[in-house]
Formats: sequence, C-alpha cells, structure tokens
Amino acid sequence: MRLLFIGDSLIEFFDWAGRFTPHEVFSFGIAGETAEGLYRRLDTIIGKASSPDFVFIMTGINNLSMDDRGFVKTYAAIIARLKSRYPAARIFVHSLLPVCYPFIPNNEIRAMNKELRALAEREAVGYVDIHPLFLNKRGEPKASCFEEDGVHLSDEGYRIWSARIEEIIRAAGG
Repeated sequence: MRLLFIGDSLIEFFDWAGRFTPHEVFSFGIAGETAEGLYRRLDTIIGKASSPDFVFIMTGINNLSMDDRGFVKTYAAIIARLKSRYPAARIFVHSLLPVCYPFIPNNEIRAMNKELRALAEREAVGYVDIHPLFLNKRGEPKASCFEEDGVHLSDEGYRIWSARIEEIIRAAGG
C-alpha cells in the first residue's frame, strides 16, 4: 500500500516511513504550516507522491493559533484537489488534537473538530477522531502525550496516533 501523510509539524516530526515499513510512505509535513500553505504546495506533493491508496491530512492548529477560524473552506479545496488527482485513494481528515498551550483554548479546538467532521461527511471522505485519545478521564489533555511546548507530540502521542492509523489500514486489508 502507498500512504501519503500531509500537513504541519505533527506530520513532519514523525518517522512515518519507519513506523509503516511494509508500505511505501510519502510524508510531506512542514512546521508552522497553515491549511492555506498546504493548499499552495499540493501540486508539488502530487507530483512527488504517485497514486497513494491512503491520504492522511493533519492541518489547522496553526490557523487557530493565528485566530483564523475560516480555514475549513481551504480544507474543502484541499480535499477537492486530492479527490480529482487521486480518485481511487481513501482520504482521511484528522481531528485537531487538544493542546496544553494557553493561547489555543481546547473548547475552540472541539468546535473546529465539529466543523471538520461535518466537512468530511459532506465531502464523503474519512474522519479520524483522534482528539479523545489524547484526553484524560477529566477531559483534559494528557500531558504525557505532548512535548514540553504542549502542542507537539511525545513518543507516546505518536504511538497512540499511529496505532489508530494502523487500525484504519488493516480494516482496509492493508
């Protein structure tokens, strides 16, 4: 199977190819990237990643950090372009993760996740709700899943996330 991971630093800072060794993996994450930045570089990504079976998208937290709540429209354009270029691929939108960072309220992240879920349903693509996997019993972010900055993931955080992706791939016979 061919796997394509695109998005921000959460994609960039993990060795997806090392985690999913039986598969051909393309990983295009850029730290600090917004949904608009991802949209602008899609043609380059598409030129380098031929015919993926799965596309996993993680972007948007940088938009929220800049008080941009309107990025879902750009997300829809990203999905439309991916669907036209990769008609056989299964595309998955990830929920945004909670943060241990005071400048991005987690209630805003939950609200954006509702919008992302609705977008995925409208566009008939998969939605991977990993947000709850990063919360403790009190509904707060699990500190052990994050680096000291409260946004980027620890090894445990990536273990949790990649295990969920592995479930998706296995369910599809991969």
